[in-house]
Amino acid sequence: MRWWIWLWLLTCACWAQPVEVALFEGGEGLEYFQRCAQEMGNVTLYGDPRISEKVRIRLLEGAPPEVSNANLPYEQLIAKGKIQALDSWLDGPNWDGSGRWRDDFLPGSLERFTVRGHVYGIPLQYTIQAVYYNKALFAKNAWRPPDTWRQWVQLCQKIKSSGRAPLAFQGRYTYYASPLIHHAYYCLAGPQAYREQLQLKAGSFDNPAMIESLRLVQQLAQDYFQPGSMGMSHTEAQLEFLQGHAAMLVCGSWFKSEMRGKFPVDFQLGEFPIPNPSDRPHRAVQVGAGYYFVFAQSAHPQGGVNYLRYITRRSHALQLVKTQDLPVAVVGANRALSPDLEGLARVLEQATSSFGEDMASTHPGMAQVWSDVRFDLLHNRATPEKLARQLEVGAARLGRDPHQVGVLYPWRPWLLGLVILVLVSLGRSPKPSHQALRQLPLLDLLLLAAPPLLIYALFFLLPSLAALIASGCEWDGLGPPSWVGTFNFRNLLQASPRFWRALGNNLFLMACVPTLITAWSLLFAVLLQPDQRRHKWLRALYFFPHLLGIGSILVWQQLYHPQGPLNQLLVKVGLTGFSNYTWLSQDHLYPSMLPLALWSAGGFQLVLCSAALTQVPGELYEAARLEGANRWQQFWAVSWPYLRSTVLAGYFLLLISAVKSFETVWLFTNQEPTTQVHVLGTLLMQTAFAELRLGEATALAVILLALVLALQAALSRWEEDD
Repeated sequence: MRWWIWLWLLTCACWAQPVEVALFEGGEGLEYFQRCAQEMGNVTLYGDPRISEKVRIRLLEGAPPEVSNANLPYEQLIAKGKIQALDSWLDGPNWDGSGRWRDDFLPGSLERFTVRGHVYGIPLQYTIQAVYYNKALFAKNAWRPPDTWRQWVQLCQKIKSSGRAPLAFQGRYTYYASPLIHHAYYCLAGPQAYREQLQLKAGSFDNPAMIESLRLVQQLAQDYFQPGSMGMSHTEAQLEFLQGHAAMLVCGSWFKSEMRGKFPVDFQLGEFPIPNPSDRPHRAVQVGAGYYFVFAQSAHPQGGVNYLRYITRRSHALQLVKTQDLPVAVVGANRALSPDLEGLARVLEQATSSFGEDMASTHPGMAQVWSDVRFDLLHNRATPEKLARQLEVGAARLGRDPHQVGVLYPWRPWLLGLVILVLVSLGRSPKPSHQALRQLPLLDLLLLAAPPLLIYALFFLLPSLAALIASGCEWDGLGPPSWVGTFNFRNLLQASPRFWRALGNNLFLMACVPTLITAWSLLFAVLLQPDQRRHKWLRALYFFPHLLGIGSILVWQQLYHPQGPLNQLLVKVGLTGFSNYTWLSQDHLYPSMLPLALWSAGGFQLVLCSAALTQVPGELYEAARLEGANRWQQFWAVSWPYLRSTVLAGYFLLLISAVKSFETVWLFTNQEPTTQVHVLGTLLMQTAFAELRLGEATALAVILLALVLALQAALSRWEEDD
């Protein structure tokens, strides 16, 4: 080959645009997608269970990856032209050139993301919703999979009468109830009514079919869910099912792949479709996830399409089914499913269309409404009629003019402003009266002050100013912002129950956490005051949880399991009310956070107090003892003057941390906090990235910043006075 051909090939390789693929790392893993990326070449692939947050930020930056399956509001993205229509490629050849690419997919699988006649989403993993059961257990008890919802309830009653829980459920994540609700409504109301509900049409929630759907699911939750299920995560509930503590589990078809290696030897997995609550037959399959999208504004959309063509090759999809044992939307590939999943294979063979909620064609603000309704439904805190009305009111509110503010709280904003002004006024330092400041030459002043002032301006003043300007805009992150003045602040302060509930939760944490940790740590610091060898080891042991950081949350999740060691211990000592107690259910979340906060943050405060106590001269204690002072008098007269500034500084730092609380609530609720447990940090995240109200989220951030700065000002004044 001539040298210029080699040079041309090298130039093409250097200038070739890489294809970036950002994937959700779920039960199917990433191995298959990474292997395809390596075989294609020039593909950069990465995955993360929290990939949605990263891709949302990339969208706001205007630099999205080529391909993603992250959980995003795709209807809004499609309407804004952010998602690439794929019709021309679907009508073209598949990767092997053996036919049209469109014909490689199961009937109805492309309908989920067909908008105005154009296809925007490509299915691969067909994560259909089904009910899993143990065939051996069913055969032993002569139980038969039901066809109708009435038969399912009768079966649950038989299982319950045998002394076993009928259904395991992932109660900490209430969205696992969504497949049941939407399946029931689709069957009772029909496809057209289901689509109208996604479009928030008037009357699509407060109607007999929706009320009946909610009633059926509420009855199932109250009578047949495993005790303690409302405090379990998805993996905990799945393990309860595999260990035989519950007879059935409602889950997506990723279940077997996700729980690989955890099945008991004698476990025979079977599945049947979620039973039909109506007499109206249908051949639609309920799909949860598994769709991939190409971003139109990415650097190389054509490369993204080629990657999707490659991973949906029939030969490749067949290998995915064999290795991961999960169904796919590619024709002919599901014949490789194991006998364990023959029930899913039958469902796919009979299906002619698909439906599901994950298209997110509804308003992003409905996510919070649904979250609150599902929680109240599963905990029996409201009737189906009331919850259907709540959904209808929420949908109507989202459909109103977004620039109208209904004043619900006329006095609270003024009270909050007064509190901030009082805190700021406390932070004013008295002017020096006895000594004038030395006047520096201008050049020296510039040389000394300019660098730190420049850094301060770049990293604090300018971003704060930009945030203040952005808080006066209405912006969804997809189009250009529009100026709305003080509307976002007025909407938050005067008309948002969520904001005031979140602020109230922050105030609860501010009142309880700093006081509890400070008192506890101060007590132990005094008890361990003699600097002995065993005391050093005890201080190190007490400090260790602080080093775990967020990892401490994982430890307490295991302790708080409804059948975990904490409940078992409490039951053994006679507190039978804690049997299957759901510590991490959202109605018990804040009391459950206090021991965690004490365990994880108390060590740092202990170290601070212990260090301050080492500065106390020993002769002062000796003198106090000679004067006849007892232990308490010694502490108050000798130790406290040396401890006061350290204790107060630590207390105010904890106070500021309580204002900025975020990760514990966010992780314990799996990014789906209800209105009753929101703090300002989680509300900010929800408003910005789930509901795409960037201007309102920025206004919330400005209010949060004002609270933190006011508290910091009060802290600095206290330190000066001390």
